[in-house]
Amino acid sequence: MSRVCRNGVLAEGDATPGSFPAGAAFFETVALRAGTVECLDDHLARLRAGLARSGFAPGPLAAGDPAAWRAALGLLGGKEGVLRLVVGADFEELGLRALLPSPEVFRLRSLRTVRDAAEWFPRPKSAPWANSMAATVELRSLGVGGGVEGVQFDARGFVSEGSRSSLAWVEDGVLHVPAESTGRLPGTALGQLVRCAGLPLREAESAVPVRAEAILLLRSTLPGGAAAVSHWDDVDGRPLWSGDPAGARPLLAALAAWRAQRCISFA
Repeated sequence: MSRVCRNGVLAEGDATPGSFPAGAAFFETVALRAGTVECLDDHLARLRAGLARSGFAPGPLAAGDPAAWRAALGLLGGKEGVLRLVVGADFEELGLRALLPSPEVFRLRSLRTVRDAAEWFPRPKSAPWANSMAATVELRSLGVGGGVEGVQFDARGFVSEGSRSSLAWVEDGVLHVPAESTGRLPGTALGQLVRCAGLPLREAESAVPVRAEAILLLRSTLPGGAAAVSHWDDVDGRPLWSGDPAGARPLLAALAAWRAQRCISFA
């Protein structure tokens, strides 16, 4: 059993994906690189929105108290990894797991696991994360490699999000993101891209965007917060879309620069 910082005390716990403390809770995963926490304020804002809706009081970590974060990181040790903060009615728990290497370019694979309906809008990032975990299990069952991300659709067949990521694409010079109505999360990296892209925005109820000039996969624990997509295959592995990953480079560079200015050190 690994260790987590629970209510300010080091305790036995498990911060691996899909494993959560019992009870209703909300959570965030944040990258820790070179001792700095990336874009923590955006994650805590989303977390506190869920807590407020459920009547849960934020503890010192959820409130962003620097002393609490400094103490918790000191207990966990390490300068690199994925931090996961889970907050419930009477606890907050910070865990640290390994930050695995990520491919620079991803391939997408459509999944049969339908994105479930949101508890409310904007959708909270809530435990136990069962629907996304089911999508992840489906993807693994296909025997694909680590550079493939599964895509979930809503019950109407519209693109919602990846099993662990947000999606965005450029078409006719317009940045497209799945509409909130598809059940997608308000991804932190996705929100950052919208702010820094400098492109017109359209929230879309869309099937696979076969006319897209570039597709981006966004995940806060990726270097720079995102990666380009080169291919999109259907549920049976047949090609639906392909494109040059270079088309995403300007947006990836803008997002990485934006995020680099919003790293926090608690040393």
